[in-house]
Amino acid sequence: MQHQSPDETIRAALQKSHARLRRQHELVVEYGVMSLKSSNLDALLTLACDVVAKGMETPFAKVLTPIADSDEFLLSHGVGWDEADIGHATVGGDIASPAGYAISTYRPVLSNHLGQEQRFRTPSLLKKYGIERAINVPIRGPSAPFGVLEADSSNGEDFIESDLVFLEGISNVISMAVERISASSEMHSSDPYSESVLNASPDCVKILSASGDIEFMNDAGMCLMHIGDLAQVRGVAWSQLWPDESRNLVLEAISKVTGGESTRFEAFCPTQQQEPKWWDVTVAPIFGEQGDFQKMIAVSRDITERRHHEAQLLSLIDAQNIKLSKSDLYLEEIHHRVKNSLHLVNTLLLLQANMAQDEAVKLQLETAATRVLTIASVHERLYQNAEAQAVRACDYLGALLGDLGKALAERRILLNADTFILPAERMAPLGLVISELITNALKYGKGTVEVSVSGQGDHALITVTDEGEGFPESYPKPTGTGLGMRLVKSYSGYGNQAITVDRAQAKSTIHVRFKL
Repeated sequence: MQHQSPDETIRAALQKSHARLRRQHELVVEYGVMSLKSSNLDALLTLACDVVAKGMETPFAKVLTPIADSDEFLLSHGVGWDEADIGHATVGGDIASPAGYAISTYRPVLSNHLGQEQRFRTPSLLKKYGIERAINVPIRGPSAPFGVLEADSSNGEDFIESDLVFLEGISNVISMAVERISASSEMHSSDPYSESVLNASPDCVKILSASGDIEFMNDAGMCLMHIGDLAQVRGVAWSQLWPDESRNLVLEAISKVTGGESTRFEAFCPTQQQEPKWWDVTVAPIFGEQGDFQKMIAVSRDITERRHHEAQLLSLIDAQNIKLSKSDLYLEEIHHRVKNSLHLVNTLLLLQANMAQDEAVKLQLETAATRVLTIASVHERLYQNAEAQAVRACDYLGALLGDLGKALAERRILLNADTFILPAERMAPLGLVISELITNALKYGKGTVEVSVSGQGDHALITVTDEGEGFPESYPKPTGTGLGMRLVKSYSGYGNQAITVDRAQAKSTIHVRFKL
């Protein structure tokens, strides 16, 4: 089984977060372009709910609109809710409810623990669907609040601050659509590219001619780019605003859009005052009533801060990797010291055993000394294979049993092990189990000790035999402390079902199942 390093985990989390942000930005831009082509507000509001659900990776999203002469909101549009609730269900509109607070303060509300909220009560509608998390964002209207856009979740990960930005982007597009459609009905004007509509966006929005020249840039865009007057850039080729290193990306995007295809890219472009900026840019075609390509719309979001944070994090990771590489130079010396310390403990225990008057105490001290020596051998083999994610069982056990044979007895220890792959995390337990079985055979048995380890799919079968007279009838019930067999049962992964004594064999034979 492969395990991710901390660095790999961080990078994977960054990639996941980056992908989520990119997808949310794509959805805002796509919804914005679609909203400019439609004058059906009901369809746009339902579509907004669908887009929010996709961007937030949740089945529940809705638009709440105030009910006249009432302190309640109507669930006017939504996805994930029962059809009977859409257009009929209501929630409280006072400041004790999340939606009411959002619309009364014109501030978004994020809550990942509705059941524990002290600020608000949880609407009965949300309790009905088991909603645990919610984000409420107000929607502006031409002269009064239009309503609230809400994303809800009954499970999954917590909502985060960047999700608020996504919902506010969709809310801004809805506000622009409401203003445009209202103005169209009042003034019989259907121009979707009025300055008031485009200026409502917090991103840098440009309308380009069919050849890629700038015709319009919204107020936010001019502010972000430090452009004092639209006349400075009107009629200028959009590609000329970009530095040489990014210009080819811009030209490729224009080429794709003139062919009727939307596209997206990230690139560097400083402001007119040479302030460094990174942009996430989506470019889409604008078609006329006859379906012919006429212009382009380019929406650029400032991602400089995100790029800066990512660069800082990657720099920290690289610095940590360098530090770890330097630390590796000292690891071998540390391992040697651990091994020497364990051998010293072994010696001290043996000296204490020689001084003991009580034979039972002496035996226990000698057993403890043997186990310390076993741990020293297992440790040495583990750090020699520290770089490997897995090793062949026969290689690892062959080296380990060679150590034990030299350290514990003059008797022969023979190994017959399959070549199955041993996961890194099971190396130490297997070494300790076999060491305990061999120690018992050397201590209580006779002659050559034979060890067989065969792979059985999800487990290994360990068999240890010697030329002794067999095990007593009570075995493996302990006659002493029983620590050895408890260790074997614990490390094997099968508990009391791990050990089997084979009394049909002429030699002393014990089988142990070991989970891989």
